[in-house]
Amino acid sequence: MARPRVRRCVECPKCHMRYLIAFSPYRNRSYLVPTVVGSSDEYTLHCSCRRPCVVSRWRWSEMKNCEVSKVAHDRGYGTAEEIVLESYHSEDAWSFDITRYLNLKPMEKERNPR
Repeated sequence: MARPRVRRCVECPKCHMRYLIAFSPYRNRSYLVPTVVGSSDEYTLHCSCRRPCVVSRWRWSEMKNCEVSKVAHDRGYGTAEEIVLESYHSEDAWSFDITRYLNLKPMEKERNPR
């Protein structure tokens, strides 16, 4: 079975169309540009779903990992059905429960008898 295409995307807050990074400008006249030329820390999405365009800002940390259908990937954008929030987790991914390694009991003050 083929692994899903996982890409970073942003979503228009009005129409909820999802746009893949690095495919701008899009065929629907929307576009995504870095707020600082040469930087990938923050982007501005100009979605053509309304007039004037809906403008939203996205920091890299706010962008979503999404599984992308072939059709949406070829287009560079798509609906929530075509571009879904990532549910894929690598089988070799590891995790741990930090609480197993921490003493979460409050420290008891030592009482010195006098």
